[in-house]
Amino acid sequence: MLASCNDIFDYSPYVIDFDEDNRNVNKTNTDLLLQKEKPDTISIAFTGDTHRFSDELNDFVQAVNRMNSKKPLDFVVHVGDLADFGLPKQYLWGNSYLLNLECPYFVLLGNHDMVGNGGTAYQEMFGPYNFSFIYGDIKFVFLNTNSREFKFNGQVPDLNWLDEELKPSENFRKAVVLFHVPPQDEDFDPSLREGFYKTIAKYDNVLFAVHGHKHCHDVYFPDNDSIMFVNVYGVEFRKFDVITISDDSCRVETYEF
Repeated sequence: MLASCNDIFDYSPYVIDFDEDNRNVNKTNTDLLLQKEKPDTISIAFTGDTHRFSDELNDFVQAVNRMNSKKPLDFVVHVGDLADFGLPKQYLWGNSYLLNLECPYFVLLGNHDMVGNGGTAYQEMFGPYNFSFIYGDIKFVFLNTNSREFKFNGQVPDLNWLDEELKPSENFRKAVVLFHVPPQDEDFDPSLREGFYKTIAKYDNVLFAVHGHKHCHDVYFPDNDSIMFVNVYGVEFRKFDVITISDDSCRVETYEF
């Protein structure tokens, strides 16, 4: 009788036991994205800070799929905090909705995702904390900026890695930098703030930056810098942002669901 119940009980809420659909998700979706033809314009839908807002996340996925059926999106970005307490079960619940998206998607590491052994769960499900890919002639750079969760050790964000990623190459023309915690936030290492701004401005090739963490929506230019920052809606507002890139310009639009 006891043997028949093996799959019913979890020995610990921290056990990481993901199946194939819930492993290396960012790499899998990169491969799917790069199978597409080189685009003239790029359209990206954004959400984030989904925490325990399961109904809202499900409705976001359905809204994006409806949009995608009429005017295809290239991909979706979740800007972090998929989990609320870093629990593997919360990762599974969140990704169970995202798996229903009908276009590729990518998930950044958020500060809530790091609670407990959540950092390990993220690596198992999504892959490295820092990653990038080139789509068309645009390089998308996903950066871990959760400094507080690394005890402000002076290494998060990794500015050397960021500099190498943004260094001009014949493989890309412009770049977009995406992260969870914005540099002006108290959870961002203050000793790295100035260096971060200098790094993204260094090569004059960053079109814009995108982040979450604040839950609210805003388009702004920090410290009078010429690089536009977009703070995307948290899913609880039942709104999401779509950014369309064409040549050297971009357009930010908000949709309700």
